[in-house]
Amino acid sequence: MSEISETARLAPLRLAPLLAGAAGGLLLRPWFDALALPAILRWYFPLSRAWAAAELAGLDRAAFCDEIPEAAPWRPLLAPALAATARRARAHRAATAEWEAAFFGADAVSASRLIAAEHARLAAAHAWMAARNAFLPLHAMRPFPAVKWQLPRDAEVEERHAIRLADPTLAFPAPALSTIDPSRWVEVEGGRTRWLRFPSSVAGRPDTAWARVVEPEGVVDPPSLVFLHGIGVETEFWRGDIGRIDTLLRAGIRIIRPEAPWHGRRRAAGWFGGENVMAQGPLGLIELFAAWVSEIAALIAWARATSRGRVALGGISLGALTSQIAGVAAGGWPPAMRPDALLLVGTTADVIAAAVTGGIGRGLGIAARLAALSWPAASVERWRPLLEPRRPPEVPPESILLVIGTDDDVMPFAGALELARRWAVPEANIFRRRQGHFTLAMGLERDAAPLRRLAELLQR
Repeated sequence: MSEISETARLAPLRLAPLLAGAAGGLLLRPWFDALALPAILRWYFPLSRAWAAAELAGLDRAAFCDEIPEAAPWRPLLAPALAATARRARAHRAATAEWEAAFFGADAVSASRLIAAEHARLAAAHAWMAARNAFLPLHAMRPFPAVKWQLPRDAEVEERHAIRLADPTLAFPAPALSTIDPSRWVEVEGGRTRWLRFPSSVAGRPDTAWARVVEPEGVVDPPSLVFLHGIGVETEFWRGDIGRIDTLLRAGIRIIRPEAPWHGRRRAAGWFGGENVMAQGPLGLIELFAAWVSEIAALIAWARATSRGRVALGGISLGALTSQIAGVAAGGWPPAMRPDALLLVGTTADVIAAAVTGGIGRGLGIAARLAALSWPAASVERWRPLLEPRRPPEVPPESILLVIGTDDDVMPFAGALELARRWAVPEANIFRRRQGHFTLAMGLERDAAPLRRLAELLQR
């Protein structure tokens, strides 16, 4: 383990202070969500689809058009965009190799090299992700598709997951304890950070789970929050840090931020982050939940093994849906794997309705695509036990916090209230905001009452 000097520390680009001022008060309103959702569906997802296709195609324009036939008329114009994407992908691979050698290698490494490796990795990752912009002119002329659909038929889901329905103990069993490989530490403002990696499995294929840990400075046995991100969110690959929960670090709480299956370092070549979840319909959510819930148990156990502080579990959007399933499943896990509190931001009790008729599902036309494959409503309903909690969690109601938006069209407000009712969450723990789905998440640190309440629960 290398020594870290007192002056050497990472300094991420922070956007949260901008949202805390007057500009945030104007921005974090439902009008922003009304613009953000169409922009994501019509621009970000299609440009991401082109970017992912370019990863597979390299410089081969014909291969790119095989992935995206809509691009065929503009085939002669593809060369610059493919070259830029390939060049940035190579730079990212080189920077990642250097980063892994610095943070996980056997040789002693100086603090300056660690910091340089992380800055280089993040700069290369950001540049590679931003290569989506190279396809913007082509998309404006002839739109790319938003998702590479691979919707399964009901029989395929039945074959892969029916046994989990038949025996509830197999739905979300406690995992075997994993050997977690921690990286070296590097200092950040107010504390230090490291990364964890350990073996996992997603959809029956071997994978590596990743999480970033940010630990407060000078706190012995800090409480921990395992906090899960939303679909398509890859903060490890973009330079701007919204800082949604970083105030907890100043409250002496350790933050553990896992990367979801099919996101970030775990993304499959030829797919953009989170695309597999949407492209496979119910199967995508079923398999993501199965993998991520198991990994959460392992991370909670790690948190307890490395500190005597209490442990909370939470997340935003997809992360909240995963957390609430884990909170219920934990009743069948060893005590070391159970959370002490839950923080759910932008969630719902009706996951199927949110996935099919919520803003994203509706915009992508999920219902019509399932109907075309003869997926009757009854078949979708059959899988509800693997998609949402069927009973209250082991966490007591007074230790459950909900942050919900009255104008949320992605995870509708009524579904969040229904979850609060089912779980008997005290009114004082339900934080209603006149916001939509995206402004709710972006504004979490602007109105930090839920985070202050969580800190109180963890510091008992």
